[in-house]
Amino acid sequence: MSRRRVLLGGAALLTAALLTAGCSSTPSGSDGQAQDGGTLTVAAAQGIPQLNPAIRTFAWEEVLFPLLWNGLTKTDESGEIVGDLAEKWETSEDQKTWTFTLRDGVTFSNGDPFTAEDAVASFEYYLDPETATQEKNKIDMITDVTASDDKTVVVTLSEPIATFAAGIVWVKMLDVDALDTIDKEPIGTGPYIVDKFTPDDSLTLVPNPEYFGDEPALGEITIVKAAESTAAVTGLRSGDIDVLWSVPQGDVAGLEGGGDIALVKPENPSQWPSWEVDTQSAPFDDVRARQALAYATDREAILEAAYYGQGTVSPTNNALGEVNPWFGGDLTDYSYDLEKAKELFAEAGVTEGSTLTWWGVAGQYPEWNTSGEILQASLKEIGITLKIDNNDIGTWVDSFYPAGKSFPGYIVPNFQSTPPEPAYSLNFYLEGRCECNWVDPDFQTAFADAVAEPDEAARAEKWSTVQTIINQQVPLIVPLQSTVVTATSTGVTGVWVEGGGQLHLENAQLKD
Repeated sequence: MSRRRVLLGGAALLTAALLTAGCSSTPSGSDGQAQDGGTLTVAAAQGIPQLNPAIRTFAWEEVLFPLLWNGLTKTDESGEIVGDLAEKWETSEDQKTWTFTLRDGVTFSNGDPFTAEDAVASFEYYLDPETATQEKNKIDMITDVTASDDKTVVVTLSEPIATFAAGIVWVKMLDVDALDTIDKEPIGTGPYIVDKFTPDDSLTLVPNPEYFGDEPALGEITIVKAAESTAAVTGLRSGDIDVLWSVPQGDVAGLEGGGDIALVKPENPSQWPSWEVDTQSAPFDDVRARQALAYATDREAILEAAYYGQGTVSPTNNALGEVNPWFGGDLTDYSYDLEKAKELFAEAGVTEGSTLTWWGVAGQYPEWNTSGEILQASLKEIGITLKIDNNDIGTWVDSFYPAGKSFPGYIVPNFQSTPPEPAYSLNFYLEGRCECNWVDPDFQTAFADAVAEPDEAARAEKWSTVQTIINQQVPLIVPLQSTVVTATSTGVTGVWVEGGGQLHLENAQLKD
């Protein structure tokens, strides 16, 4: 799995949103004075199981990334890729050699200096086949990493990647000699350090006295696991919780406009639900069956009933929403059309009386179950039975993950994050990555051409070609783009969200 998905709740054009009270366009912090110190209490439905950023298993773990660690690059609040531990970088004309110059005066939280050798060791750790990192697909084209001196890191790629600086934002620099104790005393370069940690329950952070940047405004950040969503929302309203990540979609409308509650959203949708099918097994090895499923998907009904209107429909079955600046191509509209679906299903051998299976998760992701029920009703109208089979999450995963497994006739709900840079959203379709088992040489070539193109205008044309291929071949179903919403008390400032939905607390403060 990757952080795009259920096990994980992602870019020069990544969009971010400043905290806005009641979802207005006025940035927070305009009223009242920020205070120094204080404890910020943050809650989420998930706990944090472990502290190694390279091998995260849940999206919620990403909240720790900018708090405890730094990369060579990062995304700022305007969505630009800027230097983090690297103060500058340059690339060769062929986009295959990247040279990063490190900033001065950076130390790890144990007082040891951070050098280019540490950066090399960190990349080597992420690249190690034994490291089960979700960043592998963004860096597996690295053929060599060297330190030409204490401040200079040289990265050599096997192929040209114009967006490489964006691709390494989440590759965090580690003290690789201290990995054995990372869950007890993680050593990083970020603004906070771990004070107390109980896996899957709570985590307390305090300021890092060795931090190279401005001193953190908070005296403590406490991250807790919410027992269930209703209790978490109640805690937010009562003031027991200051920040609630990933508010259940059904609760968002009730929180909007609340005088003491502010909602934090990325500028554009931050996730796309993906219904995966096995493109190597009948019936979905036939593109007509996949196109039929796209036409049988009532996107409007699913958005309203399953996602409470929190998002936008995707009639072109595109991972990139229409607001994305890279959206484009010669795209077929797959708006709801049961007659067209019935015709294409029949051509693919899925006739009246056929049965398909919706393979979901029991007790979690109610939007998936509702989506399945809506699809079930639609397919019933054209004589096709959809069996809804919800399982424990382990059984659900084992049936289709990793890529290469056969799951004929199954429709597997899932979701991905939506970094607006296509290189890190459309890469999900690459051979060997998507559990849909899609293999298309034209797509592989078009994708490689796009990521290698340094000129943005030319790259936009190439991304249109990529999207056209995906649209025609329908490797999986994208009913809509949805939004991850974070809620805070209006006494909190400095919280923001990346375009992929990642929450940033490193600049959070409490008002007087």
